[in-house]
Amino acid sequence: MVEEKKQWGGRRPGAGRPKGSTKDGSSVRPQHQLRAYDEEWDLIRRFARLVKHGNAQACKAALDQLEKTEEK
Repeated sequence: MVEEKKQWGGRRPGAGRPKGSTKDGSSVRPQHQLRAYDEEWDLIRRFARLVKHGNAQACKAALDQLEKTEEK
């Protein structure tokens, strides 16, 4: 009688993510946590969408202008 070895688990050729498929220092944005009321959250979400998908420089300029008027 020939005994067969079962190969369950362990390393398998071709399994897993290919080497070099990710960049060193990948550009994944870090997550941040924030508590806000629903009305505040709506504003935050809208502004975040503009920063990510719109013109970030224009958003920064708008914030600078708002902060200047707030200081007065």
